Amino acid sequence: MLIGEVYGKTGTKKFRFYAYKEIKKQDFVTIKDEEGHWILCKVDIVESISEDRKNIKNMALSEVIGYREDGILKTLKKPIRPNSLVYSADKKIIQDTLKLDKGGLYVGLLDSNKDVEVYLDPKSLVTKHVTVLASTGAGKSYTVAVILEELLDKKIPIVILDPHGEYISLRFANDEKRELDLMDNYRIKPKAYKVVEYSPDPRVNPGSEQLTFSDKNLGAMELSQISPSNTTASQKGLLFTALRELKDRGDYTLKDIINKIDQTESAAKWNLLSMLELVKDIGIFSDEPTQIEDMVVPGQATVINFRGIAPEIQGIVAYKLIHDLFEMRKVGRVPPHFLILEEAHNFCPEKEVIVSSKIIRTIASEGRKFGLGLCVISQRPARVDKNILSQCNTQMILKITNPNDLKAVSHAEGMTDGVEKEITNLNPGTALILGQGLPLFVDIRVRKTKHGGTTVNITEQPKTGKKILSFNTIPKANIESRLGTLKILYYPCYHIAADTKTYLFEGMQGNVIYNEKNVIKQQELDFTASELELMKVLVCEMNTDTILEKSTISFGELVNVLETLIEKHIVKKRTDDRGVDFYAPENSFKVNQFSERPTLVVIDGDILKPKLTEAQISEKAKALFTKIDKIQLAYYPYFMGKNFMIDGITGLKKDI
Repeated sequence: MLIGEVYGKTGTKKFRFYAYKEIKKQDFVTIKDEEGHWILCKVDIVESISEDRKNIKNMALSEVIGYREDGILKTLKKPIRPNSLVYSADKKIIQDTLKLDKGGLYVGLLDSNKDVEVYLDPKSLVTKHVTVLASTGAGKSYTVAVILEELLDKKIPIVILDPHGEYISLRFANDEKRELDLMDNYRIKPKAYKVVEYSPDPRVNPGSEQLTFSDKNLGAMELSQISPSNTTASQKGLLFTALRELKDRGDYTLKDIINKIDQTESAAKWNLLSMLELVKDIGIFSDEPTQIEDMVVPGQATVINFRGIAPEIQGIVAYKLIHDLFEMRKVGRVPPHFLILEEAHNFCPEKEVIVSSKIIRTIASEGRKFGLGLCVISQRPARVDKNILSQCNTQMILKITNPNDLKAVSHAEGMTDGVEKEITNLNPGTALILGQGLPLFVDIRVRKTKHGGTTVNITEQPKTGKKILSFNTIPKANIESRLGTLKILYYPCYHIAADTKTYLFEGMQGNVIYNEKNVIKQQELDFTASELELMKVLVCEMNTDTILEKSTISFGELVNVLETLIEKHIVKKRTDDRGVDFYAPENSFKVNQFSERPTLVVIDGDILKPKLTEAQISEKAKALFTKIDKIQLAYYPYFMGKNFMIDGITGLKKDI
């Protein structure tokens, strides 16, 4: 459609034209040159001039993009001819010239031409790295999720370092009515993807898998990196010496390193031991570490949920994970993949070097050689390491208003003064994309998946109702936002205060429940009443006459009880010179404690009735404890899913 005519001074890069019709900034127009090429141009400035009240002229300054020939985008060598006719650019010319190929990643529509779909080159995006920068609430996490959906459709493995647990919602199809109504405009449908969630502490993020690493044969440089504070030269010397001696003996662990350094006489060992003990106590090392191969799987998004994890632990985990991913990718043990770094200013800050900074710099500069792509996301680009930002060839910038942050993005390839001014006025959901040929303003499409970064509704308050004695859990709504609809099952237990300590007996079989290294276990009490009585009576060596005198057990039953406890290595037998049998405790039977205390909570699920009565539990407890202060029926909470359950206290997930 004819919309104007070129006038005045022209060039190979810019020209002005009178507009016969309404024209807007960022509109695409086209002109035919002397050789018959349709030249694609973009409107940069629009002005209106009034000669009188009736005659108003629209004038526009347009930038020349060029034309595509033999797959190459070519620029003009001759200036635009004055008086050339200007036409609005149709969809085909825009797509062909800008090479918005349909085989790429569909991220949305051109903001100025809503009929033109924007596809980004996945190879360029992943291998040459990308940044997504925006102020809070401008839609950066939403935009990243759109990219991730496209990558997952192409079966590209994704690993996400997620400080807020936002990206777990990729496992749910979008059911937001407002967005469902918009999907026809973008020609998409709701979809869910495979998401595996890990966390350094599943108690904080219930339902996640425990993320741990192997401490087998750690090197001195790696230990120096993950130490909470910098190691001195003398400490490094101690570390190198200890590791050299341990290597000569074979495999070793962090515990072996600590023991070896503890044996030295150097005064420098104390601070080093303190640092190594802190690293050990963080709890990220295990004899059964997470398999990195399970985290990098085609078509799978692996989310490292850092929600509720201390920043210093986040940095150590980020370093160790990225280091292991890079090393395994270099030798081909995991496939090429895309690493997402949300809130990047916390992991690679501009003005300081923290534990995770160096390895991220390495990935930014060397990762593309090995097929490890990096996506850097931040709401404060001014606080992100500029060495890392400069390595990202594609930049997706949403609304930014902070002057320091604007300055940080002003040097991006393709950024002009006019484009920079537009950034402060972008609508939420509109992104400026640089580095994929030229600046593009894109209306980011609706997500296929559920959005996990919505603002918390502070008007939602806890409901009131009938209460039972149970244990506090994370609110069900917080877990459902990540794992889908859940039911709470209250499992019956008896909370016992005895001998100044507390214990928990489950109400079905009477087993003792206890917590060992954040894992809930059961201790079977498969003893008869007579066996329990004998265990309580037999505090020192006794013969059968003494036992019969101090207990209510009959002689015939005592023989069987003694044989059983001898088999269980709880009682040992000795025969003296006269042939008299004596019995004594071999191993003292210890009941494991349970430190959590129950409290009154509002019923929000199904209550399971106990099989054992309080009286039956009381009889068992009397045989185990000297003094019982209180026995209360208390319920242990479990979150029940379709084919899994989550421990309401530890947050550990178990398939059922």
